[in-house]
Amino acid sequence: MNSLHLLALLFSAQKHYQHALDVINMALAEYPESFSLLFTKVKLERVHKGPEEALVTCRHMLRMWQMVYNFSQHSGSEKESSVTEVPMIKKHNGMHLSLPDAHDTDSGSQRASSVAASRLEQAMSEVTMQNTALRQGPMQLWTTLEQIWLQAAELFMEQRHLKEAGFCIQEAASLFPTSHTVLYMRGRLAEMKGSLEEAKQLYDEALTVNPAGVEIMHSLGPILSRLGRRSLAQKVLRDAVQIQNTNHQAWNSLGEVLQAQGKNEAAVECFLTALDLESSSPVVPFTVIPREL
Repeated sequence: MNSLHLLALLFSAQKHYQHALDVINMALAEYPESFSLLFTKVKLERVHKGPEEALVTCRHMLRMWQMVYNFSQHSGSEKESSVTEVPMIKKHNGMHLSLPDAHDTDSGSQRASSVAASRLEQAMSEVTMQNTALRQGPMQLWTTLEQIWLQAAELFMEQRHLKEAGFCIQEAASLFPTSHTVLYMRGRLAEMKGSLEEAKQLYDEALTVNPAGVEIMHSLGPILSRLGRRSLAQKVLRDAVQIQNTNHQAWNSLGEVLQAQGKNEAAVECFLTALDLESSSPVVPFTVIPREL
């Protein structure tokens, strides 16, 4: 599974998105219960086919999560001690539970956006009812659900369906209110609504929880620049590229801030670096694949 996943990411780094999707679907035929593969599939569908198609896969992931949850309830809690030790940074890794009929055979078919949204909302309502019950099961199961909600929110935001995005973020927040990923997505939603000060505050809170969060930094930097705090914006983005010097979005944001300061030569260098890195950047970081000796 990891070899197929790596191959798909390599294809995506070369911008051969259809080849990457073909490999991911091949892997999912063998490992239909892998959330890690499914998260990558969503990202690929988003860039190659658009958010509507990716939302269909999110709905499928919610249905699968429900199946995994039901399975975990029937199998007892003997596995919980080992699973809860998985660090938060590996939350995207698959659960690797063998489930009968665990995949939706029509999840890859094309749907109209309204159908995709209504099906997703139906799946959401089913899972939300489950959330009201006493929360049990491995912690990784709940962090996976959080990530599904936030992925759906990101897709809704791309379509500018802010009400639906807010609903998904609220569902994630009901699981982990102080999660840095929840705070970050709340900040992005506030930014899309034009509430820059609120967005800045939420990004600051997210950075307090996760001080090395490069994704948070490259969103905070431009907000600070728009609020007139350009020196601080430059510092935040320089910290981001120092932490992760292969992040093309952080380099691009740094270039924009430098350009706003009139430092055109330095800005051009940042833009060129960002372009060079983006040309070989996979759709999700290679680090989602666990290292094995």
